[in-house]
Amino acid sequence: MFMKSADELFGPVTTIRCPASPAKHIPWKAFTIGPVDWEHINTTRNIVSDANNIQQYFSSELQPTLWRAIPAIEELQTAWEAKCDDPKYTLFKPVIELRLEKVNKYYRRFDEKPVYVLALVLHLYYKLNYIKMAWGGPKEQELEHAAGNPNAVDWHDEVLKIVEKTMREYSKCMPTGATTHSSSPINPLASTETLESEFDRH
Repeated sequence: MFMKSADELFGPVTTIRCPASPAKHIPWKAFTIGPVDWEHINTTRNIVSDANNIQQYFSSELQPTLWRAIPAIEELQTAWEAKCDDPKYTLFKPVIELRLEKVNKYYRRFDEKPVYVLALVLHLYYKLNYIKMAWGGPKEQELEHAAGNPNAVDWHDEVLKIVEKTMREYSKCMPTGATTHSSSPINPLASTETLESEFDRH
């Protein structure tokens, strides 16, 4: 209702005047949101909600959340990759691809910090099973080799090497006869949040 009467009551929102060009008045009705515009807004909300949802995975004052990093980023990648292939999001595909590039940039940084893999492997729910299912093991490596990819990696074995190397280094730093304990153990499965991912179904 406001848009219909605003031009008559208040005049144009603004006036643009470029050099050597007549003034251009921008009416209020130019900002009227129609059905198609609302559809675009809802589509944008769906895209942004993917990022917002995984952000909530790290909101905890009582539990460590580092183990969530890799599954959360992979879930975001999967969601946006699916939207890139969905005709409903064709208008937004270039923007989604740019955001995926940014996500992938930080995803690759995990390679520099083994702690993210260790936190995942030590988690009672994920352990090495997640690595094998999501990244592949010896069977997937063989299939990749057969398909002509000589650089395929057995990620299950690679992660196992990271764990073994870290444990060897850790044991060197521990005083002889020392033991570790926690006065307030944390149950990593106590959270009601779940990662709606293929691993849950697995």
